[in-house]
Amino acid sequence: MASKTKVKLTFVEYAKEDLQRLEPEELAGLLRERVHHNIEVPLYPILVRGKAQPIEGFGLQAQLVFDVWRERGLPEDTPDIEWVKRYLDIAAKIRAGETVLLDEPLPTPFTDEEMATVHKLIYGRRSIRDWLDKDVPDEMIDQILEAGRAAPIGCNLGHLRFIVVKDAEEKSWIWSDISTKNAAVIIVIAHDTRVACAVGQDKLVPQNPGYDAAAAADHMLLMAHALGLGAVWLSELKQTAKTSDTGEKFKDRYGLPDYYEIDLHIAVGWTAIGSIKSARPPLSDMVIRRPPVKTKEGK
Repeated sequence: MASKTKVKLTFVEYAKEDLQRLEPEELAGLLRERVHHNIEVPLYPILVRGKAQPIEGFGLQAQLVFDVWRERGLPEDTPDIEWVKRYLDIAAKIRAGETVLLDEPLPTPFTDEEMATVHKLIYGRRSIRDWLDKDVPDEMIDQILEAGRAAPIGCNLGHLRFIVVKDAEEKSWIWSDISTKNAAVIIVIAHDTRVACAVGQDKLVPQNPGYDAAAAADHMLLMAHALGLGAVWLSELKQTAKTSDTGEKFKDRYGLPDYYEIDLHIAVGWTAIGSIKSARPPLSDMVIRRPPVKTKEGK
């Protein structure tokens, strides 16, 4: 039955022969997206209701994409594909009417000690723009990259790409409104535009890749702070009447394919001087609407 199913999205439709022609990166993005929308999103309301009646066709679009993935001999032992296979197994049980029991942990409140660390991380982080002339160990860079990899990403597309720049000349290729020549490393965050196009997000939610890059950058900045490093998030310029696209210039210098789009970059290094942390407006100025706050008396 799965072999006869078409993959239908809002702006894209694929038959099996179409899937065979997709680039592996496109197919992987589509596979993760179909597992997300075709299985993950509708699954949990089903489990909450506790019904075990067979649901015909549940997850078959995702299964079709995976069947093609397997037929093409593409890797099945990566974390994302292991995640895919777990959901496909659950979907098969739902189609058969079997009861599915998940033993996944529910959120629990942090201890006071854990919460103190959270507060130190979130409220202590600040943007650093002056660094010592000192290398950052590769192990620390790996931890920062892993933090970006763990960030939330729309529909689990997996389309973000990271470029690590250490060479002084190469760092000068990246535009910034502050000097980053003393930063030990610059991490450029980009995304593979082919993936969003493969699932139709370029037409439906074209803003999503920028959000994904921003989430990854925030995770990276927090990890850099936790490691005792200083970092800052920097934008690239877009093409306007008065500016050129500095991301495109960087891609040209590095010889990167056209399908990569540069989103932003972060500069990381050892802090040269402590800085005054910027302050935000009062929360009352930022919240424009919320239900009345209840008092202890419930009023």
